[in-house]
Amino acid sequence: MKDEALFKKNITVLCELFDKPLSQLLTSVYWKALEPFTDGQCERAFKEIILSSKFFPKPADFIERLTGKQEDQATQAWICVVEAIRRYGNYQSVGFANPVIHSVIEFMGGWGATGEWQDSELKWKQKEFERLYNIMQQSEKHPEYLPGLCEIENGTRGYDVNTAIVRIGSIGKRQIAA
Repeated sequence: MKDEALFKKNITVLCELFDKPLSQLLTSVYWKALEPFTDGQCERAFKEIILSSKFFPKPADFIERLTGKQEDQATQAWICVVEAIRRYGNYQSVGFANPVIHSVIEFMGGWGATGEWQDSELKWKQKEFERLYNIMQQSEKHPEYLPGLCEIENGTRGYDVNTAIVRIGSIGKRQIAA
């Protein structure tokens, strides 16, 4: 959140609704927690929490409201992967907006290996992906992209590897690849 006046208005309303004293410490903790998100996202989260919460929300309640539950994030990431496999295949190098996906796919054999997955085994691959996603989400280092089979083959044969990377996913409301 960037608009401090909007934040102060919303946190004041929240504190008044729940009879919570508004302190500088409380304000700064919530401000820091909401800092990575857009004003629009935070405004919606405040409205949803005001309409649905019975108790004064913790910062974690806001984060969960803004990012979704951890299980939902893993499932959304899996859906993105399956759509990318079907749309682009494993020959094209890809870069997901969510870099955690890169780490998970690398651990599962790499982007090239996704072409070997059979439809009958996708439900098991999904379980493995979601379990690994929840673990890998804790890491701060992830590959920048996933090389496709064309890039891998060209690299091993000594050809110049200057591959175009298809960007997949969205950041906020902005779509990266159509």
